[in-house]
Amino acid sequence: MSNANENGSAGVQEEDDAEMPNAPIRNDASLDNIVFAAAYQSDDSLNDTLDQAGQEEAEADANSMENSPEEAAEVDAETDAEGDVEGDGDGDGDGDGDGDGEGDGDGEEEASEDGQEADNGNAGDDPAADRRSATKKELTQIIDKWEQEQTQAGYDPVPTLRSLAEIFEREKDSYMRKDPDPLDLRHPYRTDPSCQYGLLLKLLFRKDLFMGKLLNDYLRDNYFSRQSISRSSLELNIIACRLILVVMPGLETTAVFQTAEEDGIINRLYNWAEDSIEPLQSYATGLLAAAMEVSDIAITCREQNMRLVPKMINRLHLLLACSRMSKNTTTEPSSSLNNSTDSNISPGMLSWMACGGAASAPQSPQHNGTSGSASNMSILFENSRDAFSMSRYYKRMYIPLHPPTADTSQMLIMRFLTSLGEYQEFLAMAFGNNVMSLIFGHLEELDRRDTCLAYEVLKYLASLLCHKKFALEFISRGGLELLLNVPRPSLATTGVSIAIYYLAYCEDAMERICSMPRPLISNLVRYALWILGRCHDSSKCHATMFFSLSFQFKAILDEFDAQDGLRKLYNVISVLKILDPSHNDNDNGSEINEDVECASRQMVRHVCIALKRYMEAHFFYKYNNFLCQHYASSSASSSHYFSQQPTVAAKLTFDQLHEQIRTLQEHTSVRAHWEPVDQLMKLGGITMLLRIIAFSYDWVNNGRSETVRSALDVLSVCCVIPRVYLVLCERLQMPDKTTTSGFCSVLGAAAGEITADAEVLKSALAVLCHCVCSPIIRKDSSSSSLLKFGNSSRKNKANQKYAEELIEKVWESVCSNNGIVVLLSLMQTKGPITDADCIRGMACRALAGLARSDRVRQIISKLPLFASGQLQALMRDPILQEKRAEHVIFQKYALELLERISGKTKTKALTPLDPSLTNMHKANVIAQTRIQYNEQQLYQLIFEHLESKGLTQTAQMLQREVGLPLQTTTTRSFHQSPFDFKGLSGISSMSRSRLRSRMADVSAAIMSNGDQSRSLSEDASPHCSTSACTSGTANGSSAVGVPGFSYLSAQTPIKLRKTERATSSVTRSLQKQISLVNPESSAVGLPDELTVSPALHPKRVTLNSIVTEYLTNQHSLCNNPVTTCPQFDLYEPHKCPDPRPSRQVSSNYNLTSRHFRTQAGFNTARYDRRHVHTHFAPWRTMRSADYDDLEFTCCDVVGNYLIVGTHQGESKVFNMNDGVEQFSSICHTYGVDAIQANRAGDLVLTTSLWRLRTTILWSITDNEFRSKLRLPEVGYCEFSQTTQDRLLGTHTDCAVLYDINTGSKVSTFTPTIPNQYTKNRATLCRTDELLLSDGVLWDVRSGKEIHKFDKFNQCISGVFHPNCLEIIANTEVWDLRTFHLLQTVPVLDQRNCTFSPMHVIYGASLGADRDHDMETTTYDTSFNVLDAYDYSSIATIDVKRNINDLSVSANGSLIAVVEDHSGYDSKQETYVKIYAVGVKKSERSEEEDDEEVPESNEEGSDTGSDTGSENGPTFLGFPLRSHRNRNFIDIDSSSDDDDNDTDLEDGEDDDDDDLEMIEFEMGE
Repeated sequence: MSNANENGSAGVQEEDDAEMPNAPIRNDASLDNIVFAAAYQSDDSLNDTLDQAGQEEAEADANSMENSPEEAAEVDAETDAEGDVEGDGDGDGDGDGDGDGEGDGDGEEEASEDGQEADNGNAGDDPAADRRSATKKELTQIIDKWEQEQTQAGYDPVPTLRSLAEIFEREKDSYMRKDPDPLDLRHPYRTDPSCQYGLLLKLLFRKDLFMGKLLNDYLRDNYFSRQSISRSSLELNIIACRLILVVMPGLETTAVFQTAEEDGIINRLYNWAEDSIEPLQSYATGLLAAAMEVSDIAITCREQNMRLVPKMINRLHLLLACSRMSKNTTTEPSSSLNNSTDSNISPGMLSWMACGGAASAPQSPQHNGTSGSASNMSILFENSRDAFSMSRYYKRMYIPLHPPTADTSQMLIMRFLTSLGEYQEFLAMAFGNNVMSLIFGHLEELDRRDTCLAYEVLKYLASLLCHKKFALEFISRGGLELLLNVPRPSLATTGVSIAIYYLAYCEDAMERICSMPRPLISNLVRYALWILGRCHDSSKCHATMFFSLSFQFKAILDEFDAQDGLRKLYNVISVLKILDPSHNDNDNGSEINEDVECASRQMVRHVCIALKRYMEAHFFYKYNNFLCQHYASSSASSSHYFSQQPTVAAKLTFDQLHEQIRTLQEHTSVRAHWEPVDQLMKLGGITMLLRIIAFSYDWVNNGRSETVRSALDVLSVCCVIPRVYLVLCERLQMPDKTTTSGFCSVLGAAAGEITADAEVLKSALAVLCHCVCSPIIRKDSSSSSLLKFGNSSRKNKANQKYAEELIEKVWESVCSNNGIVVLLSLMQTKGPITDADCIRGMACRALAGLARSDRVRQIISKLPLFASGQLQALMRDPILQEKRAEHVIFQKYALELLERISGKTKTKALTPLDPSLTNMHKANVIAQTRIQYNEQQLYQLIFEHLESKGLTQTAQMLQREVGLPLQTTTTRSFHQSPFDFKGLSGISSMSRSRLRSRMADVSAAIMSNGDQSRSLSEDASPHCSTSACTSGTANGSSAVGVPGFSYLSAQTPIKLRKTERATSSVTRSLQKQISLVNPESSAVGLPDELTVSPALHPKRVTLNSIVTEYLTNQHSLCNNPVTTCPQFDLYEPHKCPDPRPSRQVSSNYNLTSRHFRTQAGFNTARYDRRHVHTHFAPWRTMRSADYDDLEFTCCDVVGNYLIVGTHQGESKVFNMNDGVEQFSSICHTYGVDAIQANRAGDLVLTTSLWRLRTTILWSITDNEFRSKLRLPEVGYCEFSQTTQDRLLGTHTDCAVLYDINTGSKVSTFTPTIPNQYTKNRATLCRTDELLLSDGVLWDVRSGKEIHKFDKFNQCISGVFHPNCLEIIANTEVWDLRTFHLLQTVPVLDQRNCTFSPMHVIYGASLGADRDHDMETTTYDTSFNVLDAYDYSSIATIDVKRNINDLSVSANGSLIAVVEDHSGYDSKQETYVKIYAVGVKKSERSEEEDDEEVPESNEEGSDTGSDTGSENGPTFLGFPLRSHRNRNFIDIDSSSDDDDNDTDLEDGEDDDDDDLEMIEFEMGE
């Protein structure tokens, strides 16, 4: 602080040195600086500073004592007097007693007193705490006494009010000595919870009866007369006003004064303020000032204010004149500042504290208002003269209310005028009463030790600066110089911060300031930067807002950079605890209370806005320099304009800014540097902004949206420099000790996770667009770039390689943070309706830029949005018709996205309304088709045309030269449409309309350059062979001989251009093609190096191009065009053959046909499997109604037994053959949500998700569940697949592998970047080598991440396919070998997959999952059956009840479904129903579906064996056997032993053998 104070007080030091040349006086001047700075230091360093000041003062006094013993004696006397008064004033304060108060007393006694109190506090009880307790007790006693006596007749409340006023004035003095923020309007207890002032205010305001009397009764001028007491109420009114003013920081002024207005108290205050004795007049003015803060009251009392304001201004003039006169007449001309006796103190110099009630309020009847204002002023100046004199080392912190002095009156009047200064109707009064000279008079020759009144004047000035006229007048009269001369540090500095903030609001005033001399502007910026680092938080906020408004002026911007302003602005927020992720690790985290957090968030908000304006201003001027450099001829006037007028404000709209950013990105080198961005990165500002965005998730303040938007806008401008991308990819530490990347925060803002504000979404999308769409190949910067670099080929290649690596890193970071799914969701957004089209366009642009990555392009090409034509539906109409311009942008980038996905170059004629991938593929096939036709047919048509025109000789010559057969005329009518099929002339118009409608697509796919393929007539031989002619003659015109391959080899295939910039001259018709002969349009879209002069190769239309286009149009009408086509017949319409339907489809469900085809060598297993899984018949049902208060929740099939979990936490084991319960056990206190047994059937896992998530491993022995291992915080658990000696548990987003035998953790798998699926379930592949958790693939052995799959849903994390080659994550199917997205299966959306050994997949939305998904309001009563090979849908089975769980038997012949039925008119009932796969339902009513299968079905098994009904259902007369037949209980019955042995042997077979067995049974 010493360096800062030396800089801040340089001018004062020079004056002191000039006036006091001797050494002791210079020492006093330096001591002044130290003591003045002490008031603005922290509590920790305050005592040290005061001790140092006391020591230096003692040395100075010793030196002066040697020179003059008389002066020494005076100094000692003064010190003793100051010490006594300080002891009285601080007797009940808590600052000194605690050792951390900001006491501003001077002398050695205060320092020694502090030291003694600290020693006493360490030795025994805290004296300050005792004083606080005594004060609280005194206040309580006074209130209690008042409550007892106030109901008595003739009670006088004046002594009580005076005692309370003295207590609160004493405590307020202690509070104000701590230098609180003067603009902090919070309750003192919230500002400083340890201060006694705030505690007493809370205690007082709990006394509702007393406060009601104080505010309503004691302010009445007839209080005593109403009590039938003949006494004036003047004294009571004065002391009541005094007490209300001193407790005003704890009052809710809105409620208080609205009630006072109804009671007529406001009018009474106006009367007192206008004409009354002091101090009632001043106190009433102060109360009116607080009342005028309520806008409704100010508007209501407009007439009274119009009358009172001029009087108050004149009163201020009079007080100022009297103060100056008193100073001139009483102050002796002396240059020494050491005189501090009472005779040399000016009456205007007021005391720093109240005199403890030594002087009472005037009660003399002569002060009844008739004596005029002179009598009132005499009282004020008399009190000022009697007040305690101010030491030369003391800094006054506030103006006391009692005793009322001239400064007190001026302070209260200033507050009243300040509350009305912003109203336009009072501006004329300010000019008419010469308020400007009044303000200048108060601000001139300020004493840096006493600026309290100047602070009030500056607040009044700030309210007037809202008016542009007053602001301009203030600047023209030299007001800015006056503001900059206000000493610092001082209380008035806070007022200066408000004044310059209001000045910055007026652009005209700022333009005048910027046209002033540069030293003055430098001083202004220096003053504002000093406030940023050394003042209260409110002053910092005002200084920050000043810079936010003034950065648009180049003079301020340049001076800000010259004084290292960016670092000082960054330091304002860099020290805030709310942005420090490590502050939660400390034990003193409770120090950050809610108010501090709120204030810190507001500070962050203002700094972010300032940084945004700073970067945008720099970008504006940089872009204009770029235009001047690149387009000197067109931008010469602009360059001259900015060179002549550097103060012009720079304003850019959102669209202009981001369009210019894209332009600069194209012309800026990938290794470029830009000073503002470089400095911000060096300070860590980019990381700080990302941290602000990440931390704002937990903020709930009103300015959160503006804070996040400003931070994102700063990042957008910084994206001009590609090095910023690396910072966005880095990891950030969060308050919860986790890490996240910068792109994760940006994507979260884009997804609306922070706030749903559309402006925030657009700003976040702008950052993504600038990053992912950044150009890889940038334009040559040798002569046109902002920053010059070498142009060597080697360096350009290195830069291009670096750019590719950088952009690939950006793409990878965006994808790993689920950027694809965020952009896809934003492309389909429909709200907010006014910004939805703009958001769609920006999201589509970002996705189009991201699609430049091969991996991303492969993934999104398989998504339904593109593969199913959903994007085309979005492109048709805008969300809001008024936003068609934004919708056109969306269409533009959607076409670009489709082009990149399909790999085809988009064409002009491709209609934007239907640019589906199918049509693009079809157009590409047509363009790749080689057009061939019979030349003899063409010659024949020419021959007939010549004859029809009468050119017989020419026709005969043509016939002889080409060898046409001799014939009269062709039977074909030339007026008939060539597209009419024979015998279908009625649809000629329809075919013609089809041709016109398809011309655009066809023309788009064709290269219309006629010179690409030579004319066949030019290349053909003039004579044909005899055999060809003979063949042509024999076969007639419809069987002309086919030309040789020499004609075909000369034909050039038509292909689409692959270059992005190439836009072929596509034509919609022949007429348009002819119009393109002009040389200007011939080279449109061609690269410069490939452009050929039109004069050398002019375009011309040939007969071959006409016929080729004619035949191509015919080819485009085919529903299934093919690339390789035979010769086109000019006489017959062309049609490509349709694909032949599969003959196997007709025999799909024909058992005999499939069996026959199997014998013939065809594989019909797929059709057998599909046929089997279209039939499900109920076989056994367990009802919860058969038990008391029981609800089934989950189940698992193990051999012939079924384990069922209940909502009551119980697990039951049933025999599926007879449905009888074998045994049960209580497993959890709450419901069992999942249950799973191992293959051996001796271990069972149960999971409960209610309250505390817990999974327990049970061993089953002797028909009893025995706890073996408890896994807390595990929401899902499963056995390993091979040996099943391990457990895999899921902890939210991490997976833990446990050893069953030891119960210890084997390994933990925590992803670096989690997907945060809400229903994450870690799972192992069939070989236990790979693990999938939270969408991240792991190697189990090494514990390393292999790959992170992109997230396309919020719930389901995915499972392994039994073939160990694919992963199914909701609707997406991923290839484990290439990590490509193979396909999407829409029917599996939000469904759990259960695999059957019969190679089918059961997909069901389980009730256990729905209960935890609050957004789901509908229940699914069906499950889907899909083919596990191609994911085709086999069947959808509706069970007509909600499905809670589904389990499949080991061989796939049975499935168990937990169903529940609940209705308004019935009790909830659950069922466990076992379905037989491949068995058709018998014909029965819907009511009978709930019953078991009739005995007739069971009797059908009698043909097989007698025990068929016990072992399971039958399929075509054969019993279906089970893989896993393990017994939970020991059964001695010999009848089941053989079956069990058979089942054990079958368990060794693999799934293919089972399928073959079923197929064999079907075949038989």
